[in-house]
Amino acid sequence: MRVKLAKTAGFCMGVRRAMNIVLDAANKKEGRIYTYGPLVHNPQAIEMLKQKGVEILGDNKVSNATVVMRAHGVSPLERKKIKEAGNVLCDATCPHVARAQAIIKKEIKEGYKAVIIGDRGHAEVNGLLGHAEGNGFVVENAAEVKNLPDMDRACVIAQTTQDRKIFSETVEEIKKKIPDVRVFDTICDSTNMRQREVLELAKEVDAMVIVGGKNSANTKRLYEISLSTGVPSFHIERDDELDHLGLQRYENIGVMAGASTPNWVINKVIDRIKYLLKKRQSRLYRLLSAIGEFMVESTLYLSLGAVSMCYMSLVFQGVRPSATVLSIVFFYVFGVHVFNRHNERLKDEFSDPARTRFFRHYGKALMVAATMASFISLYLSYVLGVREFVLLLFSYLMGIIYTIRIVPGKLQPFIKYKRLKDFPGSKDIFIALAWAWVIVLIPLLKQGVYFSYISMSILGFVFLTVFIRSVVFDIASIEGDRIVGRETIPILIGQERTGIMLLILAAVIGIFMLSSAASGLVPSLGYYLIFPPAFMVTCLYIFQKTRIQGGTLFEAIIDSNFILTGIAAYLWQAAGA
Repeated sequence: MRVKLAKTAGFCMGVRRAMNIVLDAANKKEGRIYTYGPLVHNPQAIEMLKQKGVEILGDNKVSNATVVMRAHGVSPLERKKIKEAGNVLCDATCPHVARAQAIIKKEIKEGYKAVIIGDRGHAEVNGLLGHAEGNGFVVENAAEVKNLPDMDRACVIAQTTQDRKIFSETVEEIKKKIPDVRVFDTICDSTNMRQREVLELAKEVDAMVIVGGKNSANTKRLYEISLSTGVPSFHIERDDELDHLGLQRYENIGVMAGASTPNWVINKVIDRIKYLLKKRQSRLYRLLSAIGEFMVESTLYLSLGAVSMCYMSLVFQGVRPSATVLSIVFFYVFGVHVFNRHNERLKDEFSDPARTRFFRHYGKALMVAATMASFISLYLSYVLGVREFVLLLFSYLMGIIYTIRIVPGKLQPFIKYKRLKDFPGSKDIFIALAWAWVIVLIPLLKQGVYFSYISMSILGFVFLTVFIRSVVFDIASIEGDRIVGRETIPILIGQERTGIMLLILAAVIGIFMLSSAASGLVPSLGYYLIFPPAFMVTCLYIFQKTRIQGGTLFEAIIDSNFILTGIAAYLWQAAGA
């Protein structure tokens, strides 16, 4: 039993670009924002934008506002009216649609009529007609070509989401009717790829679920193509529609989504399908699965990883591990990360449906447990000594300071970043610092081992490894972060550059540890420490290239690196190295 997500499912480049433009404008909160018609044909996305204060500009007239030209594009006349009303235009027209508009404009100037093969009344088609200056005609299929008026020459273009087969058949009929025809294939590559993949995926599964708005032309076309294969196919908009489809009777289920379907909607659908399929599994499987999910989502697994890292750090420095120190690390990491997840629950609504469901059931109990864990860690640090208690208390206080406004009220209108958490990437840095502080620095000072080459090496290793982990999850949850308005490193510099940055950091750690161990500056355990950061970057690469779903399993795989460092240290120590 498995769920297979199509690689091309979800936002196409043009829709993602338009959504990012609107979200960036909304997050700046600089006046009213409207989209000229629905930004995308997806009700959940429209509702999300409405909650962020983005309204749809219908027949009502507005002025002194920001009006976003949606991905479908608009006619020159409509654009002119909006601008003359005193509004700021924000162009989010898909580059592929803009290319089609430019072709029509050029061909009309050269005396050609424009024949658009597409859905009559569709927003994109209406915009293209506007660029034809009254010399454009729409046909939906080959049968409608006979209704075209007589003309000597014409340019033929396609709605960017048109079916290629319909386009080809219609072009052949147009060539029979019009003597001079210039054909421009303006169908988006993304559309072709989706349509091909839905055919291929349907051959590999027992049923297909097509996710997207019921009024989305490209989604409906994907559904029709899926139906044509003979495989049971279902077109849904929301995950709650799955409950009555009887998907439990199918062994393998394929999921495809239209170009206007957000990733968070797809994630919810996949999470729901997996939940429904899980009912078919044995009780033992469900029990083990529930235990694993609880360990990961409650941060217990991550906390054990922190303990493992601390154990490795002490062994690396030749310090005897202390049960008290390891306990402090466990309770501290558990408490802090539960609080973090509670604070990020709005973002998780859009990036991690499994965690959202988990916190809905166990959130209150986890918050109580996190509070108790924090007090226990402080008490244990006091047992170690006043200095250790003050250092750990300072770490908690920094977490509080991180979230409060530090800019005076009079200066707030002039300063963009009013809290430490507002700075892009600050969360990743603070988490890495907190881990390095508790895992390495506090035990270091307790043992009287100060700033040696070995100590500073492991301090840097822990900081960079935890930093890489944090940024990896920023990439996985980039859509949710952008929706809630949190600026992260991937949002600031882009996913591709962030990936390169992480690769460089992993290489720096690897080269440093390799050269230090080879020269005898650090223990030979350093050879084993080459792999954790490299493994995390590799997992990220696979996640992005194969569309593996982020979530509980992905997090467990990433955090297993921390567990493995402790195991490596234990085996290295047991071998008497």
